[in-house]
Amino acid sequence: MATDTAGWEPHAKALGEALLVVFGAYLVASVVLAAVNPPLVDAGIVSPGGTDEYLAQFALQYAGFLLVTGWYALAVRDEPLIPWATPGRRELGLIVAGIVILVGANNGITRLFAAVDVSLGDNAAVTIGTGEPAYLLTMVAFSLLVVGPAEELLFRGVVQGRLRETWGVWPAILAATVLFGLSHASVAGGVAGIAAYIVTATLLGVLLGYLYERTNNIVVPAVIHGVNNAVIFAWLYLGEIGVV
Repeated sequence: MATDTAGWEPHAKALGEALLVVFGAYLVASVVLAAVNPPLVDAGIVSPGGTDEYLAQFALQYAGFLLVTGWYALAVRDEPLIPWATPGRRELGLIVAGIVILVGANNGITRLFAAVDVSLGDNAAVTIGTGEPAYLLTMVAFSLLVVGPAEELLFRGVVQGRLRETWGVWPAILAATVLFGLSHASVAGGVAGIAAYIVTATLLGVLLGYLYERTNNIVVPAVIHGVNNAVIFAWLYLGEIGVV
């Protein structure tokens, strides 16, 4: 019995560390947001309730993510955890294929839910852009440069990477993907809409996790994730200016 318990200790420790990093990332993001956003408003740098304030809030949130992710990966870990490199020809091919599959799957899953009269929950980052094309265009760049890299470093780099060490590849992919999906629960739209949004993010996360393992390069899922989000905002932008 003692042997069985000892055998599960590394698995439990890995899961505990992964959960603490995710919790810490959101906690620090909240603290950074609460500490920095009010002075920005008071100083007139951003307008209360304006799209510039929302952009500042998103930036502060992801800064919190990166602080915790970087602290864990660089200060806590004795061995490197997140492999990265400039993508080679093979990886560039996988990035292109991944973008096509992810964007197509996103659209397909949304249509499947619509066929059963379920609408995905409303993400505040998207709904804020109604009537604000400049904001949407900024979010295209923000998705590529910040959102994709920050979320992939946290969920694929730290969570999946840490769990892989004791759980194995596919359990790590699935566990990290579930946490990734649950992290998208803060949307509006009722229980069905929120559940649909979580399921969509979870299913798409499996592809990102698989490609991370396939390439052993965090740059690959970070680029695919960022482009997928950027496509959403670019499409909304084109709708706002009357192109589509």
